[in-house]
Amino acid sequence: MTAEPLRSREEWLASLPRIYAAAGCLLRDESGRILIVKAGYREHWQFPGGTIDLGEGPVECAERELAEETGIVQEAGDLLAISWTHPSGELDHPAQHFLFDFGTVPDGTPVTVPAGELDTHRWAPVEEALELLGPARSARLRAALAAAADGRVRIVTTHVSGF
Repeated sequence: MTAEPLRSREEWLASLPRIYAAAGCLLRDESGRILIVKAGYREHWQFPGGTIDLGEGPVECAERELAEETGIVQEAGDLLAISWTHPSGELDHPAQHFLFDFGTVPDGTPVTVPAGELDTHRWAPVEEALELLGPARSARLRAALAAAADGRVRIVTTHVSGF
C-alpha cells in the first residue's frame, strides 16, 4: 500500500466542506408566547434571525437580525441550541444554526417587520409555534426550551433544512 502524497495547506483547505451559518432569536413575551416571523418566500414561519455576515460572530448576527427584523433592540443571552443540517437537495453544504435566548419582553411590545423582507409577525403560544415553524425549526424550538429549562445547550442534527 502506498501512502498518498501530502497535500499543500491550500489544497487541504479547499477539500474541506463549507457550511452555511446563521443565528436566531428565541424571544418570549410575559404570557410565554414566542415571537416568530413570516417571509412570503418561505413555506414555514421562522425565528427572527439570519445568515452570519463576514466578520460577524453568531451573537452579533442574532442581535443585528432581531433589530432589523423586528425593531426590538435586546442583548443576546445564553446559547440554547445549535442545529447541524446535513447537505440535502435543498442545500449543497451543511448548515449550522445558533439559537440564542433573548429573554422576555412585556406583552404588547411593538414589532416592526421590514417591508419587502418579512410579511408579518406573531406572538405564538408554544404549541402553535411548533406547528407553524415546520419540522426543522420546531426541533430547534423544542431543544431551546429544554435548554432554557435546565441550562444545558442542545445539539440538533437533521437532514431537514430549515435554513
